Parts: sequence; structure tokens; C-alpha cells
Amino acid sequence: MRYEKGHRAGTSARIVECASARIRERGIESIKVAGLMKSAGLTHGGFYLHFKSRRDLIEKAFAQAMGGSVERWRKVADGSSPDERLRRIVDCYLTQQHREDVGHGCALPSLGAEVPRAGAAIRKTFSSGLREMIALLAEDPRGISKRNAISIVSEMVGALLLARAVDHPEFASDILSAARASVLGADPQTTGTSERQRKSAQRTVRQGSKQARSRKNSKQSA
Repeated sequence: MRYEKGHRAGTSARIVECASARIRERGIESIKVAGLMKSAGLTHGGFYLHFKSRRDLIEKAFAQAMGGSVERWRKVADGSSPDERLRRIVDCYLTQQHREDVGHGCALPSLGAEVPRAGAAIRKTFSSGLREMIALLAEDPRGISKRNAISIVSEMVGALLLARAVDHPEFASDILSAARASVLGADPQTTGTSERQRKSAQRTVRQGSKQARSRKNSKQSA
């Protein structure tokens, strides 16, 4: 049977996409060639036309999972000002929908615990993707520092992991809500605004006190 040009590349991409979702749902070692090919609507024998080995597929699937996570953040952040960027990412990340959609969600909470045992290639891919996500938050000098960006990413990933692990939806919602409040409170733009408001209020109080004392002194002199 003759296929159209690009058919093989399209089939390979379909297998990788299926494997990428599966490793996020069930773990890296859940990939079994026969079962995966069946779920992709393909025969077991055709696997080696597309990949050198099972390990080759796992590494490509992991790279797609990480690349997709970075690209989602990039799209959300695109065109935003430094003070908008964090809020946009949080609005996309710390949600009930993201908690439930493990197979198409961020690779950091679903695969992070397996990475240290998964080999050098996967560890390198993970580290590269994590650096990119941190850089997206910290790339503008007017916004978040790299140190704060690392802290924020760590808190968001941990919150999503815990929200997926607990046994009650309301508890999971509380975790996401608390993390959201904490992360946005760490936004330097938000913090700066609150600080300016506080100082402005203090100046108003001081000016009012001075005016009151001035009026009192004038009355006493009269």
C-alpha cells in the first residue's frame, strides 16, 4: 500500500503524542510497545519503522511533554507586561481543570519525581524546560527576579501535585486557592502597589495631624 507524502512523520507524531499523555498519567515506565501501538490504532510490528527502541520513544514522549508545558506558558505570557504575566500564568495553571487533566497538563508535577532515576537524557530535557519556564517569569528586569521566579515555580508545581494527590475535591481546591493567593502576593508589582498605598495613607494621616495641630495653635494664640 502506498501512502501520501508525510504519512510516516504524521504516524510517528501520533504515537509520540499518545505516549506523552500516557507517561504523564501513569509514569515513564508505563510505556509498553504493544499496548501503546494498539491505543494509537496501529500494529505492534510497525513500531520499529518509527523508533529505534522503546527508550527512544520514551525520550521523545518526555521531550514533547516538557516542550508542551513550556509552550503553554509562552503563549499565555506572550504580549503581557511584567505585572500581567504572573497573573496570567497563575490563572492558567492553578485551576481545577488543570488538576483534573493530568494527561495534557504540565509535566513538572506529574513526572518530576521520576526524573532523577530516568537517565541523563531525560534529566537534561527536564532541566532545560524548567529553566525556560523560570526565564519566562524573570526575563523582564522590571518584573520578577530569577530567585523569586524559582520560588514561585516551585510553589505552583508543589501545589498542583498536592491538589492531585489528596482525596477530596474541596481540599484540593483549598490548596490551589492558598497557593494562588501566596504566589500573587509575591508579585513585586502587587507588593509595590500595596506598599505605595500604605505610604500614601500614612502621609495623609500625618498631614491631617499637622493641620489639626496648626488649627489648635492658632486658636490658642487668638
